[in-house]
Amino acid sequence: MLTTAYNKYQVLYNIIWRIVVLDFTVASFFGLVLINGVAIVIFVWAVVKAPWSLIFEVSLRQNLLLGSIFGLTIFWLMDFALTPLVIIHPIMITSVVLMVGLRFCLLVGAIASAVYCAFSVIDMLNVAGHFLLNVACPATFIWGSNRWLRSKNPSNLFFYTLGLGFIGSALTIPLVGTIGTGLSYCLDIALVSEGTSLQFEWILLAMFPEAFINGVIVSSITVFYPEWMKTFDEEYFLSK
Repeated sequence: MLTTAYNKYQVLYNIIWRIVVLDFTVASFFGLVLINGVAIVIFVWAVVKAPWSLIFEVSLRQNLLLGSIFGLTIFWLMDFALTPLVIIHPIMITSVVLMVGLRFCLLVGAIASAVYCAFSVIDMLNVAGHFLLNVACPATFIWGSNRWLRSKNPSNLFFYTLGLGFIGSALTIPLVGTIGTGLSYCLDIALVSEGTSLQFEWILLAMFPEAFINGVIVSSITVFYPEWMKTFDEEYFLSK
């Protein structure tokens, strides 16, 4: 009985905990159209709704956008293959959301996704899928978590920097893994070849570095360059 329960436990986590860069080129034509359509809608929404005047007013904010594109690309290029069909890399979206806000994060992430796919082994047809999985999903999660935390009126700023920077960024890893697995099944994309499997222990290899790096970046910027963090919420903080 214990063996059976353990096997079910392993199967469950082998299904859920997959931190992947999916190869969307093997999806059906309808799947590719759907993925690219959703990505384009999100990108256009971000362009239309972004508060551009707040960016053009201060050159520092423009530098933050360019620096975010460069930083995301560098971190994403530090990818490695767990299996021939599964690639992982740091997500690093938490720091960007907290610095430039959700809408500019989506724009920055879209550009960085294109640059990443151009300089990596990932096919350029995967830009939209990479954007949805590694930018839109975790960015929305962090933005929503930030809004929820603000509604609780925490008395200390470190509830944001450590709570979101460390814990929030750690949770983006299983979030991306779960959504990626769901997409792989919906689009009939194989994540592993026959005879190989994904192990639960791999999730820890991704969660702690993600949490540590984002936690250090967010906390350090808040302490030494607090003016960089005025975009926890671009409307609320920049209007002050």
